[in-house]
Amino acid sequence: MFKQWRWRWRGRLRTISFSFFGQSASVEFSQSERERARSILLRLEDHRVLHAPYDLEEENGSWGSIEALRTYLNEQVEQCESEELREQVRAMRAAVRQWLTDMESARRLTERTFPEAPPSGRDPIRWARDRDRVQWAYGLQALGVLRGRVGVAIAEIGRKFDIPIDGDLAHVTPPDVDDAERGARLSPLYFDEA
Repeated sequence: MFKQWRWRWRGRLRTISFSFFGQSASVEFSQSERERARSILLRLEDHRVLHAPYDLEEENGSWGSIEALRTYLNEQVEQCESEELREQVRAMRAAVRQWLTDMESARRLTERTFPEAPPSGRDPIRWARDRDRVQWAYGLQALGVLRGRVGVAIAEIGRKFDIPIDGDLAHVTPPDVDDAERGARLSPLYFDEA
C-alpha cells in the first residue's frame, strides 16, 4: 500500500512538512505540475472567445473556438497529475458543455418562436436576420456564463499554484475582494478610463 501511495505522488510533491504542535500541514507541488497549470493558462489566453469584447464575437467563430477549447480540456483532464488542477480543468470543461447545451436550446427556442416562413407582409430577409439576432442574444448570455465559470476556475488555478493571472485572462477572473471593496473597476473591457 505504501508503494502505491509513493508511486502516485512521486514527481508531484517537492516538500511536505507537518508540525504537530502548530497543527499545520504544507504541501508544495512539483515544478512539472505548476508548469502544466501555467501552460494551460497560456493556451486559454489564445482563445479569444474567453476575453474579447462581446460586440466582436460572432456565432460561427465562437463555435470553432469553443470546440477547440473542449478538445484541449478533454486532453488535459487525462494528463493532470494533481487533483487540484484536474478539478478546475473539469469545471472549465463542464462550463464548455453547458455553453454548447445553452446554444442548442437557444437554436430550438428560436425555431419554435420564429418559424421558417415569415408571416405574410414581412420581408423574408429581415425576418431571418431578426431570428438570427434573437438566437445570438441568447448565445451572448450563455457566453457570459461561460466566461464567468471559466474565470473562476482560472482564478483558482492561479491561487492554488501561485501563478499570477495577467494579460487577457485577467479580464474574466473575478476581482479581488480588497480591490472590489475599494471601488476598483471590475473589468477594463467594459468600462471607460474616464
